[in-house]
Amino acid sequence: MKKYFAFISAIILFLCLFFLYSLKPEKANEQQMKNKRQIVFWVYSPSWLEIAEQFEREHPNVRVVVKLLKNSPILLEELYAAQSAGSPPDIAEMPSWYGAYPLIESNALLPVEDFLTEEYREEMPKAIAKRFQLYDTLWAIPISYEIPLLYVNEAYLSKVMHSADDLDSLDHLLQIGKELTDTTAIWGINADNMYPWYVMNLNEDTNEKSADYLEHDPEYLFHMNHMALTQFVNGEGGILLSSSGKMQLIEKLIGSKFKWSIAPFPIASEKVIPNGNGLVIFRKGERLSDDMEQFLSYVQTEEQLRNFAIHASMIPAHAKLINEPDFLDVYRHFPGYQAVLSKSLQMKGKLLQKEDGEHWNSIVEANENKE
Repeated sequence: MKKYFAFISAIILFLCLFFLYSLKPEKANEQQMKNKRQIVFWVYSPSWLEIAEQFEREHPNVRVVVKLLKNSPILLEELYAAQSAGSPPDIAEMPSWYGAYPLIESNALLPVEDFLTEEYREEMPKAIAKRFQLYDTLWAIPISYEIPLLYVNEAYLSKVMHSADDLDSLDHLLQIGKELTDTTAIWGINADNMYPWYVMNLNEDTNEKSADYLEHDPEYLFHMNHMALTQFVNGEGGILLSSSGKMQLIEKLIGSKFKWSIAPFPIASEKVIPNGNGLVIFRKGERLSDDMEQFLSYVQTEEQLRNFAIHASMIPAHAKLINEPDFLDVYRHFPGYQAVLSKSLQMKGKLLQKEDGEHWNSIVEANENKE
């Protein structure tokens, strides 16, 4: 019996030792993670996850703690709350249309000029950079951008004896939209939830204020429809106002259902105001850590700007990359869009303004009242 208990005790002791030994690597890993220097990074574009992981592999002593939010409005809410509580991230993704102004005014952000690499500074498209400029200062490092486009159901346009080539002015767009509405069972023109951006772009060419433009909207003119993209890819719409960033999604959803094409937005290419994203740096001390400076330089490299743009279906904020054969080849099925990409470098852009957020919300409200 004593031998039996001794045998059982030996087994229990062995199992305890094995269990304790198995915990060592995990504890070691936990300690290792604690010892790593951290960069806290808040974003709304999933493409950042892979870039952060790759940076960590190349810099094993640094951990990039990424918080991925569902979309840019939610990210902005979180950023404003975190800044008020005194606990903002180190770096955050920032949409270009509105959002940065309150943080700039509250002295929460650092100017980014000193953190631009020489190569990137030379290749940075001025139009998207302007969306982050205030008081002659650049407040975010532009990463990518998109431009407004018209998506066309060619079968419906052919029924009213038109093609995408006829959508070369706002007047022609509205005329064809009315013909589609009057002669088919589908809507003629509609816009997705970036509707305020399209209206502001159209007003750049018409020299009218957005509010006035909306007040005099004919009944057949497009409006914001949250289901517009879904309805269009299901063959329930004629002309969709959307962005270049939605092109690959639209292509995937339509498949072989019907023949479709894209057309440039009906304003002069140099007057188009791009929409995009950049990185802002929160003011937390006298200077940035070496790790943060390395990370900011890393995301400005051609490789990372190209990777982000391709994965996010955006245009890289880098003039050389836009005309690069490897990037253009991604859109080889859309030769018309390849030409639009090059023309996007002609955009003059528009500086960040205090009223941008209010302007956006007023257009959304006017659209809701119209409905």
